[in-house]
Amino acid sequence: MTEPEQPPATGGTRSLTGIALIAALVVLVGFGVFIWFLATQSRTTEVSWTRLAWLFASVEAIAFGAAGALFGSTIQRQRAEQAEAAAAANADAAARGRALSAAIQADAPSADARGDLEALGPGDDVAARHAALARALFP
Repeated sequence: MTEPEQPPATGGTRSLTGIALIAALVVLVGFGVFIWFLATQSRTTEVSWTRLAWLFASVEAIAFGAAGALFGSTIQRQRAEQAEAAAAANADAAARGRALSAAIQADAPSADARGDLEALGPGDDVAARHAALARALFP
């Protein structure tokens, strides 16, 4: 029996590097500066404060996107590595299950194929049930 092919290890979930990392950090620093600016504008008029709050909502969305890119890529990479390890561990069990199914189906009594249960000998009914179950689970 041949071993199942393992998927190549991919870096599909990479952490930010280069210009994307710098851009995310600049956005987060800019967000901090904007929060400081808002704190200094607490004595402004109601109209000005409303406009600043509306602008803050837009800047906040961009900053949260940058933070998500920074922190989310690391978390996602860890989850992907765990999923790949679990898939590799389960691939062997699945291959063994398919091999067992093929062996049980091959050993099925011939009366099971005809559906003639009275013609089965002692113990053949168990083999027939197992063969039917194997065919149902692995068509």
